[in-house]
Amino acid sequence: MSDFIKDYALPIISILVAIWIPVKIKWEQQYSSLLDSYRSMDYAIAYQGIVEFFVNECGNDVSLIPTAYKKHFVEEITNCKGRINKENCLHFQRRLLAQFFWQLNECAKSFSIGKGRVARDFTNAEAKLLKILIYIGQAIENDESGLLFKDIACPDLVKSPSSLKGQNKGLSQLYNILKRSKRFMDVR
Repeated sequence: MSDFIKDYALPIISILVAIWIPVKIKWEQQYSSLLDSYRSMDYAIAYQGIVEFFVNECGNDVSLIPTAYKKHFVEEITNCKGRINKENCLHFQRRLLAQFFWQLNECAKSFSIGKGRVARDFTNAEAKLLKILIYIGQAIENDESGLLFKDIACPDLVKSPSSLKGQNKGLSQLYNILKRSKRFMDVR
């Protein structure tokens, strides 16, 4: 029996541990990077911009998001002239937050980080923000004119990839995790 352990079991366990450690480190680094982004000024500005858009331009009514976002988008196109001011560009803020939450969802789906840790580290305030981002994403997907698929970052308005359904799927998965989380962060 000890020969079996020495000859077969120990090498297999060693290989599994040698594979697991770099994978665990990779996820921890990615999650740490996301937490740094979460604490950044860019995140705070984007968060504030999306919330102000929803409160001020939509009056807290999700049914107004498609028309208000399109109107806001057209105003930014005509005013930016190829230069983005990230403090005032709702399109940039939406993209920054959507990408952040998409990456956070990938961490939540990983075995290393998991849903529980994400739910402890973030609050349902993020779930509310995700809800707004999902409605904006749906407005972009359902825009028949095709204007909202164009990239405001490009002065020529080159058409962006239209695969937003995948990102919205990830945002809704994370929304479902965070909407059940506590109102305040779980500090330990």
